[in-house]
Amino acid sequence: MNLTSKALRLHGGRYLFWDEDEQVLWLDLRKVFPAVGVIKVPSWDWMLLHQEGIPQYPPELDLLNWSLHSDLRFWLKPIPKWVVESCQLFPTHQLKLLHLAGRYPAMLELLDHSPMLAWHLVKLDLTEIQLQDLFQTKRVRMVERLGWPGKEDTLIFLRNLRLRKVNSQLLEQVEVCLLDEQRLAALTALPRINSMALSLAARFPQLIGKRLHQTLARLPCRPMQCQSMVALLEDVYRLADFLNEPDVTEQIGTCRYLIDVEQRYQAWLVGACPAGHHSIALFAIPKRLVALAEWSSLSLLQQQAWWIDHSEKPSDIELWAWYYEGEAVGALIKRSQTGRCSLLRCRQGQNQLPSAALQTQVELWLLQA
Repeated sequence: MNLTSKALRLHGGRYLFWDEDEQVLWLDLRKVFPAVGVIKVPSWDWMLLHQEGIPQYPPELDLLNWSLHSDLRFWLKPIPKWVVESCQLFPTHQLKLLHLAGRYPAMLELLDHSPMLAWHLVKLDLTEIQLQDLFQTKRVRMVERLGWPGKEDTLIFLRNLRLRKVNSQLLEQVEVCLLDEQRLAALTALPRINSMALSLAARFPQLIGKRLHQTLARLPCRPMQCQSMVALLEDVYRLADFLNEPDVTEQIGTCRYLIDVEQRYQAWLVGACPAGHHSIALFAIPKRLVALAEWSSLSLLQQQAWWIDHSEKPSDIELWAWYYEGEAVGALIKRSQTGRCSLLRCRQGQNQLPSAALQTQVELWLLQA
């Protein structure tokens, strides 16, 4: 079994034990991960007061995201809620970040004001002496150590980040925006940078600073909403390019909310879609659509401009459709010369991205398509 965060969460919970006398949370993984063995996680008070060496916690051990039960709750209770929430943001190195924040006031301050910077410093795997030396320098030196521009805009960007959960996609977007002067300068003008504002800036820099971007930066959001936003904007630009719409960025950028962008997209789609059948016969078993009329019918049914791909498609592109839980599903795939299929785009009803359950079904179907 591979040592992953998911595997640790799935199998590790039953082997947790809180030792009240020793003030230690024990995680005995000898049965499921013999190479890891027993992990000793000291209490928050111990992290604050003792200077002994920090244990070699597995980076994948995201203990702060585990389901609560009595033993874990006893260990968590004394840790300030904001500290837990800040460490929970990140997919790896949670316990090392927590331990260093407890031991070093400078790291605790970084975790408070710039958690992304704190986490990246922990990932550098520096010795404690090297970390202490780094804490004595200015923060621009810290960001330079990470390969980021050593200037005030970088620090402002990192301070203004407001992310609810960090994943590999968001981390890539942070890098893109930090290393591009135009993106970085524009984003530092925003009072806060949530995951929507970050995703939009990374994928659609032409919309930075527009009304839509400024509105999205003020809204609460979750990673799935970011994916839906990116998918919608990709749909809009794809259709607008096909229709040769003028001033597309201006038309999108002046929208206040994503619902306004969606309405503009639907108006273009309905007005331009070739006439299709009034209905299309779909079943639970995927069916390949061949004729343009079928592609057009699915476009109107799902509110997704599939017919564009029919007009421009090479011979290795296929559109399949079926019903899943009462909704039409469309999947655009590319078939290689060896017969292997890869998913290009998938939508369910009302142009929505596939749910997790549907995504799993699609992935299994691709293996057999």
